[in-house]
Amino acid sequence: MSDHGARNEGERLVVIANPRGGGGRAGADRPGVEAAVARAFAKGRVVWTESAGHATQLARSFAESGEVDIVAALGGDGTCHEVVNGLFKDGVIVNRGVVFSVVPFGTGGDLVRSLQIRKNLKDALWTVSTGMTLPLDVIKLTFPASADGVARTEMCVNVAGFGINAMVCRMVNGSSKRFGGTATFLGAIFNALGTFVPQPVDWSWNGPSGPGQATVETLAAFVANGQYCGAGLFVGKGGSMADGLLDVSVVPKLPLLTAVRHLPKLYAGNFAKVPGVIRVTANHVEIRRSIPIETDGEPAGDTPVTLDLLPKALMVRGGWLTPPGGG
Repeated sequence: MSDHGARNEGERLVVIANPRGGGGRAGADRPGVEAAVARAFAKGRVVWTESAGHATQLARSFAESGEVDIVAALGGDGTCHEVVNGLFKDGVIVNRGVVFSVVPFGTGGDLVRSLQIRKNLKDALWTVSTGMTLPLDVIKLTFPASADGVARTEMCVNVAGFGINAMVCRMVNGSSKRFGGTATFLGAIFNALGTFVPQPVDWSWNGPSGPGQATVETLAAFVANGQYCGAGLFVGKGGSMADGLLDVSVVPKLPLLTAVRHLPKLYAGNFAKVPGVIRVTANHVEIRRSIPIETDGEPAGDTPVTLDLLPKALMVRGGWLTPPGGG
């Protein structure tokens, strides 16, 4: 990587790459991706995923083996989600010594906004090679025990969304995404607004200001560790991934035209200007009654579910010049 300076000679890197990233551009340029990694790291390699869930399996294997120092996800937010879930097992970090990072190659790119990693391949690899490493928070979701008596856990590194969010994610993931992240998400949001029917949901939380609860006909809701979702929706405004807090926003049922009119305020993070929105900070959230859920842009079934923040649980390398708030 002569554009930026010295090659990383010491750290062992594996890039877990999704060939479908960037609408298939990643897989179409495998030699170019692999050459860029080799220029950036003397001890770097690329492993390509073959199916859904494969990135989780690969990340778990590398973390358990101890044969790498950095595991980087190459793809979109869904690939990042799979890799992070591989770095944990039953809600516990597998290997504290392994650092997570991202090489963006997807549609939304919301996590990298918080990590301040540029989307250019060379610039991203430069950050993976030389960036600041910090312990960041992660969300653990616990779903009720199934018939076998075992509760399911899932990790969320960026944002968990509820209600219309899950419908939008299904639409986006099933589309060609040829118009780019923002246009794809906005189109899905407008389509979903015409069909999603909000239902009463029981919310409870605990945090710095003590416990609280509310029953809300929920149009949309966000439990945010990172700052952005939906290709730039500023759901974590004022927070960071190192402050030990979740930013919780619950948007109630709104008339269609009212929802459309307030959409720019939601994208700007101005939730307080939208009527009826509940906005709290917490480290524990419970959702009862059924509502669809997505985690890091991937459909995750339905509630009920419990969300707990795990402070400073994951070592992450990003492009910050100074540590984010709380770090």
